[in-house]
Amino acid sequence: MATIYLCIGTMKTGTTALQSFMRNNPGPLKNQGFCYPFMDVDVNNRNGHFLIYQSQQNDPQKKEQENIQVRQAGFAKLQGLSKKYQNIVLSEELIWHHFEKHKDFWPNLVEDLKKIDCQLKVIVYLRRQDQLIQSLWNQGVKNGMRIARTFEDYIRQERYSYFPLDYHSQLKKIEKDIGKENLYIRVYEKGQYEGEAHTIVSDLMHVLGLEMTDDLSQGDATKNPSLSGNFIEMKRIINGLPEYRKTPNFAEKPMLSANGYRLKHSEVPKHSLFSFEDQLKFLDRYEESNRKVAQEFLGRADGILFRDPVKEQPIYEVDPDTIYEDILTFMTEMFCLQEKRIAQLEAAVEKKSASLFITLAKKLRNLLRTHLQ
Repeated sequence: MATIYLCIGTMKTGTTALQSFMRNNPGPLKNQGFCYPFMDVDVNNRNGHFLIYQSQQNDPQKKEQENIQVRQAGFAKLQGLSKKYQNIVLSEELIWHHFEKHKDFWPNLVEDLKKIDCQLKVIVYLRRQDQLIQSLWNQGVKNGMRIARTFEDYIRQERYSYFPLDYHSQLKKIEKDIGKENLYIRVYEKGQYEGEAHTIVSDLMHVLGLEMTDDLSQGDATKNPSLSGNFIEMKRIINGLPEYRKTPNFAEKPMLSANGYRLKHSEVPKHSLFSFEDQLKFLDRYEESNRKVAQEFLGRADGILFRDPVKEQPIYEVDPDTIYEDILTFMTEMFCLQEKRIAQLEAAVEKKSASLFITLAKKLRNLLRTHLQ
């Protein structure tokens, strides 16, 4: 019987780096009996996406039919892989806050895996709630969600309510159907990582029982960078422009490049989006839940889940001394990106025109030959 290790995040716990690590080491993983497969609906290395796939069909019947077909195709592929590998790793961090949208998600998953002679193990990384919520807002400002609200409004209006921060309650829902013995809870803190290197990657290797062999690389994993300094506020303001919201999120890439330039050439001080008082109040909401997770799932008598101290940091503010330089840096990155795109399009048009000319010349030559004959 093969084992399916399903990593369900949560979001903002190094999942991009973990997925990159698994994807970049197919040979070494195979040597140790593991596989991180490409699936038909593999989304940005999230090969477990087929489990929560939602069709974009407008017709309800066609939509449901497509959802079923994608899921069935995924299990058929797993069945074939399970005959070659004892351990198969899937990853999809959206499952943590999406599984309740799918009726009987966990019992159905366990049953479907039994049908193909596989057993399920679920891996969850938990991040302290105050840190996670700031990272979620930052991610939403940066990416396709295009959050235009300030962090204060985001918190006050509880725009994060879609994301379960009561970890104990959410874990109990999963435990009920898969069993506590099949649920691996990890803490997203540097001081709590296991493995030789004490990194997020070595921690996952420890959970899976992977050995650090010479051919297995942990380095240079793809990361999901956040915006910092003035660039958070700049992108938030851009997100609120009506015309920009009608276009693809084209400002994200040059904004990240400009942000990277700033980080490379000057020090950006650490800050908090919370006031220290509000940060402590926010954490108080989840103190009891975290204590239960530590005691029930990690066997910690002291009930301490997160060990890093809550530090008071300066509240985030726009830096007026660097704002003009940052705006110019962003604009330059934007212009350079556009110039590269224009050059690519011109080259493509030139190539197509040349190809068309050659084709026409050949046709004309053939016509002349036919006429002369």
